Amino acid sequence: MQAQSGSLTVTVTSNTVGYKPITITVKKPLFKFDDTHGYWGINPHTGSRHFTLEPPPGFGNADAAFIDITDTETDFDIYTGTSDDSDNVYFSNTVYSITAPAWNVQDKENNKPLHFHFNNFTNGEIAFTVSGTVRIITRTGSNETMGTISGSGHFYREAKFVQTDILPGCNCDATIYPKVYDQENNIRTASQCEVALKNKVFLAMQKTFAPVFANVGSSTTGKRAPGDIVVSILAGHTDINVPAADPDFCNTNGQQRITGFNAQKFYYNNEDGYGIRLIKLPTDEQLGMGTSNDANTLAMKNYMDKMKQVDSLSKLFQAKKITMEEYMRKGKIISDNAVASTPQNNNKNDAFEIAKVETDLSIQVFLNPDNAEMMLMKVSDKNKTVIEHTIKGTAFEIFSPMIKDSDGSYLLNKKFLYFGKFTAPLNGKSGGGFDAKVTKAIYPTNGNKLSVYNIIIRMEGSKDMIDKACENIDFAALEQLISKQ
Repeated sequence: MQAQSGSLTVTVTSNTVGYKPITITVKKPLFKFDDTHGYWGINPHTGSRHFTLEPPPGFGNADAAFIDITDTETDFDIYTGTSDDSDNVYFSNTVYSITAPAWNVQDKENNKPLHFHFNNFTNGEIAFTVSGTVRIITRTGSNETMGTISGSGHFYREAKFVQTDILPGCNCDATIYPKVYDQENNIRTASQCEVALKNKVFLAMQKTFAPVFANVGSSTTGKRAPGDIVVSILAGHTDINVPAADPDFCNTNGQQRITGFNAQKFYYNNEDGYGIRLIKLPTDEQLGMGTSNDANTLAMKNYMDKMKQVDSLSKLFQAKKITMEEYMRKGKIISDNAVASTPQNNNKNDAFEIAKVETDLSIQVFLNPDNAEMMLMKVSDKNKTVIEHTIKGTAFEIFSPMIKDSDGSYLLNKKFLYFGKFTAPLNGKSGGGFDAKVTKAIYPTNGNKLSVYNIIIRMEGSKDMIDKACENIDFAALEQLISKQ
């Protein structure tokens, strides 16, 4: 979206004798939609009109206007410092800063706002007037006075919105409408096609992991015994512990998901994250826990108590009794305390350390991995790490078995599954200097930005549960998500 021409001029008159009228003029000869310093548009979902105007960085002491309007009305009043911060107007020059007045709860009768009026608001043209009361402050902050303002702005442009790619198989609206929800983080409305892709990925993940929930373990409440496998979501990941469904993912009506500001320029990358965790409840014998009250045994019992608390948190979250934020925050505190309480010396109990590995498995899914660290595997036992081709549809798999580390703990069993196109894995180092199997994702030069070309499933933990997961994950559902190269 480009503005071909436009300008704004306001005149401010102080109520205090001796102040000369202040005139501020701002001209915008050209700006683009993806330049957040100026654009306007109507949100197709809410009908809200959004207008942003501000100078680029380094504008110095020149005349400047900072306008951020999100409103459905043609006429509306603006105060500074109220609970409604969706409308903000601020002008400045070398000497003065001019803002809307603050609301005075003790003097409601004399509160007079700055008034904004849209004369015209279309994709190609915006015209508005500013009037009413303002607060005038010297840039040094030494003087403040009230005054009145009058002025107008008028901008034209060729109405060409930025567009994403069309999602294959969907007759979706690819237009990116310039309505920003979170300007500080550059988050904007997604096109219908982007939302459809998010739906498609989510539904594929449900189908992919549904057999794991059904056949490997349980996420229900009730008394559990040693040997039971509990399936839960990973904190910080989208909850896929819901019934698999097959609705029309192209139908995005009523959905207002947001996506990265420049997402249309890059291959889709899962911003939400997808993953599950399997926890196998150990026996006392596995942990080497008898009647001893030595430091190791007591620490182990404390560790297991903490893991039960995490399990209880998971149940509360799945029952919607606590929020994801509460689950993540409390779970991290409990886990950190559990790790801190385990023996920190080379005399660790082998049975307990092995049980920690063999009773836990995390599974994470990465779509269109975009950096080297995300694609490589930091191997556990480099001498026994192997490249496999055991799962239909993968380019290859890498397995690295558990090994005892120098501090007495055990490095996890790891199995990474690569779907799509990757270079052959080679021996190398991670960014942190660890031994690694290094590979690179391959993407088509002019590929559709709203396609999934490469997927990595990372499994870390129990070898037994890695095998159980591989037997039950619906890899066919995952393959159907990938656009062939």
